[in-house]
Amino acid sequence: MDWVRQSAVLPGLGSAVRVVHLSDVHASRAVPLEFVRRVVERINLDPPDLVVLTGDYVTEDRAWIAGIARELGAIRSRHGSYAILGNHDYWTDGPGVSKALEAAGIHHLRNESVRTAGLRLIGVDDHWTRNDDLERAMAGVGADEPKLMLMHSPDLVHQAADAGAHIALAGHTHGGQVRLPFYGALIVPSAFGFEQGWYRSGDTNLYVNRGLGTLEMKVRVHCRPEVHELTLLPG
Repeated sequence: MDWVRQSAVLPGLGSAVRVVHLSDVHASRAVPLEFVRRVVERINLDPPDLVVLTGDYVTEDRAWIAGIARELGAIRSRHGSYAILGNHDYWTDGPGVSKALEAAGIHHLRNESVRTAGLRLIGVDDHWTRNDDLERAMAGVGADEPKLMLMHSPDLVHQAADAGAHIALAGHTHGGQVRLPFYGALIVPSAFGFEQGWYRSGDTNLYVNRGLGTLEMKVRVHCRPEVHELTLLPG
């Protein structure tokens, strides 16, 4: 597992905020709860200011919902944990995943925003299952507020840029999961070719997390699982 530590300027922010971003856990026999527990224990050695989760906690098996919610709910942070759902959560049991996250103390943002940690945190629902409503998510958000947006699919970033988001965090792609030398990712589920790391759309900076889990082939090749720690700096 790679622990990726970075920083980025968030316009309008009053003081630095350390954010831990997890995505695409896909709890299953291939991604056991013990693995997630070790990740959580490492995070809790130095709790961040804020935890954000960008979807796909399970993969078509309801049996894993309660367990993964419990493990993720154990993460400690100053301002709490906030989550959005991904396409696999909806394909498995969207309401059940939402209920389990909330029961574990994780705030599920459904096309809505909250003020926390000195910024406006905006959660846009899943694009692939057509649950996203960016206009609703941006309702009441001030133009001058520092805006951090969560989305599962990075393909929403162009709309996010039009809406005025400063930084967007996404997952969904697994970084390609299998990457070959001199070729790159075999499959990238993005219409715009977003794979991993930083991109820019207009005035919006987008970070695509490689995620913790695996899907389909159940292996990662030249594409290690990732915990993203992002320190937001005033600007």
